[in-house]
Amino acid sequence: MKFRLLIFIFIFSISKIFATAQAPDKIIIDNKEYDLLNNPLENYFAKNPELDPIYGGKIKMFEKYKTEIIPIPFSTGNYRGYIATFKIENQILKLIDIEIQNIESEKREYISVFKELFGDKNVTLNYSGILVIPTGDFLESANFGYSYLFTEYRLITINNDKVLKSKELSKDEYLKFKFKQFTEYKKTNQYKAEVKEYYENWKSDKKIELSKKNTKGLTKKEISELKKDFENPPKIELAENFIFLTKNIDFIIIDY
Repeated sequence: MKFRLLIFIFIFSISKIFATAQAPDKIIIDNKEYDLLNNPLENYFAKNPELDPIYGGKIKMFEKYKTEIIPIPFSTGNYRGYIATFKIENQILKLIDIEIQNIESEKREYISVFKELFGDKNVTLNYSGILVIPTGDFLESANFGYSYLFTEYRLITINNDKVLKSKELSKDEYLKFKFKQFTEYKKTNQYKAEVKEYYENWKSDKKIELSKKNTKGLTKKEISELKKDFENPPKIELAENFIFLTKNIDFIIIDY
């Protein structure tokens, strides 16, 4: 475990160069708001695409863009395009708000579109997974998705929107949980598909980087060095660490 923690810390450090941290959703517990290092609505919108606030077609200010590209500024810090707020109430996970950028305002501030999407009804998410909520002091960010480190966390296990378990963890306990969860994830077909995609992307990058168009103007020495960079595919450890840091595997429910 100690060796794997050292690998994680190393990858955590160098990964700062390559990606952007995500703007988190929010969750209210006992009248206090926290950041949420999961996105429970992603699976919900995958099953109910007509309710997606950006692409579902229910938001009035997007109506005139049915045949055009919606002019929402692209942000690598919020790929999903919205910020959702949840609440734990009577041991049930509830969605209480969802905000998107107001494209009719020069400031592009976030505005609520909950009523446009859902009216006054309670939303049944049918969410099952382990919510990760930082409760301690911020330590460091790898700028990779939700790869933040804090001194303390709260984990909440949810089954079909119902709270099954809640526990406070230290940073070290949280890292052990993450490795244990990832070990279980590696047994799934989804993980195998992620590894396959990782190496397919590497092959695609190799083809682009070594293309005549890309190497035009480079010296023979520079081309030779570039070829050396792509001489061998990345080791499986690099693929694992990339997937570990970037993929949300909250649906892998384990004990902690």
